[in-house]
Amino acid sequence: MARVVLNALTKAIFTQYQNDIAGLNGVPNVRENFTVIPAVEQRIITAYQESDDFLRQINIYPVDNQAGEKIGMGVGKTIASTTDTRTGPRRPTSVGETKHLDSYLCTQTNYDVAYKWSLLNAWRHRPEFKKNLAVMVTNAIALDKITMGFNGIYRAANSDREAFPLLQDVKRGWLQRVREVAPEQVYSGITPDGNGGHKITVGPNGEYKTLDGLVETAIQTFIAPQYRRRKDLVAITGSGVIAEKYLPLLDRTQDPTEQIAARTIYANQILGTLQPVLPPQFPENTIFITTLKNLSIYIQSGSLVRSIVTEPAWDRDVDYQSINEDYVVEDYDLCVLLENIEVQD
Repeated sequence: MARVVLNALTKAIFTQYQNDIAGLNGVPNVRENFTVIPAVEQRIITAYQESDDFLRQINIYPVDNQAGEKIGMGVGKTIASTTDTRTGPRRPTSVGETKHLDSYLCTQTNYDVAYKWSLLNAWRHRPEFKKNLAVMVTNAIALDKITMGFNGIYRAANSDREAFPLLQDVKRGWLQRVREVAPEQVYSGITPDGNGGHKITVGPNGEYKTLDGLVETAIQTFIAPQYRRRKDLVAITGSGVIAEKYLPLLDRTQDPTEQIAARTIYANQILGTLQPVLPPQFPENTIFITTLKNLSIYIQSGSLVRSIVTEPAWDRDVDYQSINEDYVVEDYDLCVLLENIEVQD
């Protein structure tokens, strides 16, 4: 294979890209590890969030300490009281406290991106060259954050992307936190699945007749009473669950009037009384009922470390980035995880 050489024009543009980053962070160059300054760090985090519709709707909180108590934006208990201050002090209730003991620990995640010289050369004539690089990295990081949030099981010392393509071994995500911290908020049905576990069967002879019935029963059974009528409750799910419910409407011969009605129903999808949310990489056969603002990513302020180095042995430059972060469910009483759903004919 012919050796790839970085074109002179490409090198000049890429060097300017590096110099821009160095200038923004007040460092002489980006070849050595540097801590991104707070203002730039916040802009980068905001860019992650704004690059994806799902991330825009959840919380991404900066925290000063690597570990600590959750911020807790919910009100998990009553706060009204009376006190005779002649005999004792008033006893305030901390807003945000819930019955589940849980905390956060921001651990390092690496988001290292290799720029193959062949790619950089192909982009060199584009006026948006530098912008394209930044957007490419931002979009990749945003997608990985969502993937870890819904598929992460634990943090391995050395992750293995080939064995765990959904980043299951990079972080403990939201669904896994529910499984570990609040298992009573997880339901997987009563029908044996043949693998030592259970499944939720939906259909004429199933545990539930419809997906709508499953969702509404779950709300009434698992969501705390004070949260059941919240207008911002959603059903986070994968495309497969939606397809199971709605594709039969379209996959049949219909007269024009029926076709219009079916398309209208399909365009206004709903699960029970909840709006479905379909983020990328969400596990199939699963529904997670909660509010989007009940899901958070905590990022330790000042932990974004970066360097961009040339690796001629690999015909590439590499943008090494790392940041300390954790995935947090603010209030477990405000969620229910439905797993191993099987829709039967």
